[in-house]
Amino acid sequence: MPRIDPVSIENAPEESKPVMEKIHAAFGKVPNIFATLANSPAALKSLMGMFGALGEGALAGKAHEAIALRIGEIHGCRYCTAAHTAKAKMAGATDDEALNYRKGTSDDPKIQALLKLAESMVANRGQHSDEDLAAAKAAGINEAELLETVAIVACNTFTNYINALVQTEVDFPPAPEIG
Repeated sequence: MPRIDPVSIENAPEESKPVMEKIHAAFGKVPNIFATLANSPAALKSLMGMFGALGEGALAGKAHEAIALRIGEIHGCRYCTAAHTAKAKMAGATDDEALNYRKGTSDDPKIQALLKLAESMVANRGQHSDEDLAAAKAAGINEAELLETVAIVACNTFTNYINALVQTEVDFPPAPEIG
C-alpha cells in the first residue's frame, strides 16, 4: 500500500493536469509514479523536464536505459527496474541484456563503460579520479555523454528515492529476479 496515494487527472492539482494529460497520451495511462508525483506539480514538472531533455540526448535509447536499470538495481527500486526493463526492451534490448544491465554488465564496450561510470558515481558520491575519466574517454564516451550520465544518474536516483519513500505500487510487468 503506497504511503502517498496517486491522484487521477480529475483530482490532481490544476497545474498537474496538463502534464498528466501528456503522460496519458504517451503511455495510454498515467503510471503510478507520475500519478503520485502529481500531488506536487513542481516535483512532477521537474521529473518530466529531465525525462524530456534526456530523451533527446546523446544517450537516448539503450544506453540511457542501461544506466537507469543499473541505478535502480543499486538502489533496490522494484518500480524502476520494472519500468526501465520495459523501456529497455522498447529501445531494442533483449531480456538478457536488460538483466545484465541491472548486474552492471554489457557486451557493448561503451555501455559497459557507462555502467561502470554510473556505478562509480553512486558509490563515490560523484567524486571521480582523473583515471576514471580517462578510462571513460578511452571507451569512446565524449563530454556530452559524461554530463548526461550524471543527469541520468541524478534523475533515476530521484525516482528511486520517490518510490522508496512512497512505496509506489508497481504497475509495469515485474522485472525478472536476478539469479
